[in-house]
Amino acid sequence: MSRVKQLLKKTKRTLLTTLRPIAQEYLPPPRGFEPSRWGLKEEGGRLSLEGSSLEELVERWGSPLHVIDAQRLERNAASFLRPPAGRSRACEVFYSYKTNPIPAVLQRLHQLGVGAEVISPYELWLALQQGVPPERIIYNGPASSEAVLREAITRGLALINCNHREDVGRMGRVAEQCQKRPSIGIRVVTKGSWSSQFGIPIEGGAALRTYAEALGSPWLRVKAIHAHLGFAIRTYGQLESFVGEVLAFVDQLHTRLGLELEMLDLGGSLCIPTVQGHDPAEKRLSRALFRGFEPPDADAALSIEAYVAGVLELCEEHFRRRGRPMPRILLEPGRAMTGNTQMLLASVLNLNGTPGEGMRYAILDAGQNLAEAARYEYHQVFHVTRQGQPASQTYALAGPICSPGDVIFQAVRLPRLEVGDTLAIMDAGAYFVPFSNAFSYPRPAIVMVDGGRDVLVRRAETFEDMVMRDRMPGSKASSATG
Repeated sequence: MSRVKQLLKKTKRTLLTTLRPIAQEYLPPPRGFEPSRWGLKEEGGRLSLEGSSLEELVERWGSPLHVIDAQRLERNAASFLRPPAGRSRACEVFYSYKTNPIPAVLQRLHQLGVGAEVISPYELWLALQQGVPPERIIYNGPASSEAVLREAITRGLALINCNHREDVGRMGRVAEQCQKRPSIGIRVVTKGSWSSQFGIPIEGGAALRTYAEALGSPWLRVKAIHAHLGFAIRTYGQLESFVGEVLAFVDQLHTRLGLELEMLDLGGSLCIPTVQGHDPAEKRLSRALFRGFEPPDADAALSIEAYVAGVLELCEEHFRRRGRPMPRILLEPGRAMTGNTQMLLASVLNLNGTPGEGMRYAILDAGQNLAEAARYEYHQVFHVTRQGQPASQTYALAGPICSPGDVIFQAVRLPRLEVGDTLAIMDAGAYFVPFSNAFSYPRPAIVMVDGGRDVLVRRAETFEDMVMRDRMPGSKASSATG
């Protein structure tokens, strides 16, 4: 049997060795997006943002480097907050802190009128530290201790959502101890949503029973329903199906329990048009043939404006037909708000492999430690100083960690690279920063570009930062930090 397996492996290697050069030569490489989609300008092959050269940003602040586009951030916020044409009201918007918890980003959003959606004691603390009024904060923790519930209830947050049936009893006990009646919602799970540890399924009656239990508590004001699709919403059909199921359950609450909700919290889940999860089959093909991924159809994806208009149209029409007042519509955008407002600049440290083999490894100073999301979803990559030159070589982009798993792009077609070149990984404003880690390397600086000015909003970590909480008797670090 082992000899048969060895023969099969050898045959597979031979077949792939034969097919890869053919695929490289005759299959046109996937055509990605143009830099202008992100507001980047190209002059002599060099990319700039709002007049700030990306090459010079790296020279000034170091590599790797996160770069935030403040103007795009403001445009996204305005698109979420603006009432659509022909609609009588706008949505109330609460940014998902977990998506990109950079204080400078959060502050800018709050200045524009966006509230805070938080899931942990730290995020609640951070929102309060930034001066966000409690009535502009929603708490959605799936693991809510009595201590954080006490803090949320005492502060008088706009809404505290229960993720589990057990939360209802715990919330009622803490509310009685605090002698305050919080406004609560219950997170429900629709047929197409994430399930397991998040929310209570509508199907089967569990969500209805949980609402009945909550209504029986004299210490809880049951005011809202909370729902996330979870998976990225790219089409109007997906939005219509999701909102329709939530609204049908709202009708059930009204008919069965006499509950007239005051708030309809539809969560987030709107896609970044230029980002899409890798199809497993396409991922296997990419690995086998050293071929990059096809970009998503960004032009067919729901825009922020179309999404907001769709939500309001579906809700207004639903309640108009039933002759009931429409609740306040709450949204909790994350990736759609900040995803395309940030890029990660990374430099080539080494090149490995033989060009004639069809693919080489470009070893970057950023890998899975900073760009974990790029391993499982499409992200556009640009050469910062040779944009527009022929994409003549296929590279696997690997990080600096000594692990075979530290490959963030299996195959990407680029102009020929040299050591010291800088690449821009786009759409890094959703889960790049919160999922980053200090695996053998300190985390990078973050700068915000605003009207041609670049401002440091988070300095790069130092080696000392990485061990400052440790106690190392006899070491210089220990004596220096007390």
